[in-house]
Amino acid sequence: MRPTLKNGLAIFTPQGFLDGENAKAIIEPQDIQFLVEKKCEAALISLKKMIFFNKRGLTTIVELLKQIQEKTGAMIGFCDYNLKKYNTILDMYQHKVTFSLYETEGIAALFVGVPLGENLDAKKIVVYNDNVEQKNQLVLELYERGYKPSIAKSKEHFAEQKPLHDFAISNSYIGSSEKHLQVHIKDNVIVYGLSSFVDSGLAEKFDMRYHENSLRVGFLFFLFNAHTVSSINVHGVNFLSRLSTAGAEHGATIAVCGLTRRSIADSLRNELEDAGVLLYASMKDFFDDEALLGESGGGAINTKKTQHITKQLVEALPGITQTAMHTIETMTQCKVHKESLKIQPLMLKETDSMMGVALAFFGDLSGLLLVVFEEETARKACQVLLEDSATAPRQDLMDALGEFVNIIGGKFVQQMMKKQCKIDITMPRTFVRVSEIFQHKKDKRGAQVDFLVEGKPLTLFLTK
Repeated sequence: MRPTLKNGLAIFTPQGFLDGENAKAIIEPQDIQFLVEKKCEAALISLKKMIFFNKRGLTTIVELLKQIQEKTGAMIGFCDYNLKKYNTILDMYQHKVTFSLYETEGIAALFVGVPLGENLDAKKIVVYNDNVEQKNQLVLELYERGYKPSIAKSKEHFAEQKPLHDFAISNSYIGSSEKHLQVHIKDNVIVYGLSSFVDSGLAEKFDMRYHENSLRVGFLFFLFNAHTVSSINVHGVNFLSRLSTAGAEHGATIAVCGLTRRSIADSLRNELEDAGVLLYASMKDFFDDEALLGESGGGAINTKKTQHITKQLVEALPGITQTAMHTIETMTQCKVHKESLKIQPLMLKETDSMMGVALAFFGDLSGLLLVVFEEETARKACQVLLEDSATAPRQDLMDALGEFVNIIGGKFVQQMMKKQCKIDITMPRTFVRVSEIFQHKKDKRGAQVDFLVEGKPLTLFLTK
């Protein structure tokens, strides 16, 4: 089926039913070759003429879309659906989709290609999403592209604002990179989601490279949420025990919450405790444990041995620098001046007003990215993500800053994908004080790029 192609956006419009068999006929090899030659920026399936689809059909079509993505770096997903279809797709994938969803082709066009028309900031766009992370990603992406969206405070507020705007975005979703287990971050704790029956399959699903890179960034607390676990056997317990033992040399803590007397035998519970795994009745009990969480800020950037920047990372530095500068300029509305670039150990002035965010990336290229802000600059960068960034509590600011740097990392991932370089990134680790960054290692050599944002220093540090 030949797609329509306009301003880098390719749309396939199938009709009728979408299942595992007929999905293969929607995107054929010649269609993939056509879009590769045209260097499309996005390939979407329109669902407006679809009467019925099932998960097998969606999975098959997504695999075909991924072939386009692998060769072009294009965004992939679906568009032109109603609320029922949107919720059905999210439910099928347990709200963890790796492709994007845009409620109309017009809304998709806002995120793809060269922004069309003059006075982009005059276009009236309102955004709302129950998922705060998704809301932030949608808003930041629109700002990056020159638009000035407004954010609805609630569903009711969105309904009131919808008739007053050219575009009302609420049932759209920017896909995330695939993780083997559900994972999110809370207060600098990595939270893994467990479900159903936990056995030897946990070791197969667990992304060990992701976990190890999270340790490198400085995460020291890892919580397994087992509230929906019906049972855990000796193989699942052995894996968690090994993970705890391995993490001990980094000073990391493994904890599990939600296990009950029904879901785990007493002997296995004792085995977990003997391996140093901390057990809590609920997630709230874990986060209320000030004796545990208060003894560390969550960890510092940590490596078992001093590693230096590589030639590959130096070659990637211009792309990271350009992405960071553009994003910061867009969000702060301030000019960013590049002051210097040096290969050296990280050198920072330790002041109470400086804060940092680190994330690791791994795959075809691996490294660690640290961005250090003055608090004033951080508040300007996060003004879209916070209702009142000037007076927001520091913890709220740190959460928003982590999301901000995560967007920079995501854009770098997209850049590298277009170069056929596949990488993934960890969750962002925030540092309230510069001293936390230097807690273990101060001799890591890397590329340090110093900037000025309205006279305030900002540092980007890239290392192995």
